[in-house]
Amino acid sequence: MRLYRSQIPRLAEDILKTLVDEGDILVERTAFPEAEADIRAVMDEYLRTENRIVQEVREYMEKRQITYDQFAKLKSEFMEERGHPAGDEGIRFVVTQILETFMHSRHVDEVFSEDGAMRRKVMGIFRRHLIDEADLDKEVRGRLKHLREGTPAWDIEYRRVLDEVRRKKGLQG
Repeated sequence: MRLYRSQIPRLAEDILKTLVDEGDILVERTAFPEAEADIRAVMDEYLRTENRIVQEVREYMEKRQITYDQFAKLKSEFMEERGHPAGDEGIRFVVTQILETFMHSRHVDEVFSEDGAMRRKVMGIFRRHLIDEADLDKEVRGRLKHLREGTPAWDIEYRRVLDEVRRKKGLQG
């Protein structure tokens, strides 16, 4: 699963509404916008860090003239070196950060449920909203059968088609 910036507002709203409606946390209706902003801030910071690392990987690859088929492997290595979780582990990290935010936010009046119960609910919300990157990759590769993987043409076309698929699905990286 991968988090996209365009999904953050809906996720924050759904997380807050679900946890309030189900009695896990108490937030005054007048504080909803601020509580949602706290949740969005966690996700925004996660994406900012991830984007910085992705930029570092791209610069590294460009400097060493490494083909795009090595991008995922290098990104994974860079993320691990910097202690930034990715994929499903990254989503679990974000969920933990959100739950910790509830404990410190002046916009959340009370937390009634235990972390484990809220974690399961919030992970369920993420699963409903997020798209599996493997599905996107499969769709893109299905469109590129006419090109040989690992060639410069394949690398360029892969990025172009991936951007096109993401745009069509309303996603931004």
